[in-house]
Amino acid sequence: MGSEVSTYGDVYSFGILLLEMFTGKRATDHFFMDGLSLHKCVKMAIGDQVSEIADPSLVQVGNPSQSTNNALE
Repeated sequence: MGSEVSTYGDVYSFGILLLEMFTGKRATDHFFMDGLSLHKCVKMAIGDQVSEIADPSLVQVGNPSQSTNNALE
């Protein structure tokens, strides 16, 4: 990306930030080595494997409406 400021760089960085939040992993984790990056890992999992890469604290199990009702009480 270089040292020049660009909209492209801002959008890319924001996308990486969203991926870090969704997966609970940092783009600099040791898990991402040998050409594997956070972006590539998520791209490979899109479809039927999304639940395997999602941060467990974001995944809701059970009846979603029941959890919402409990939160409002």
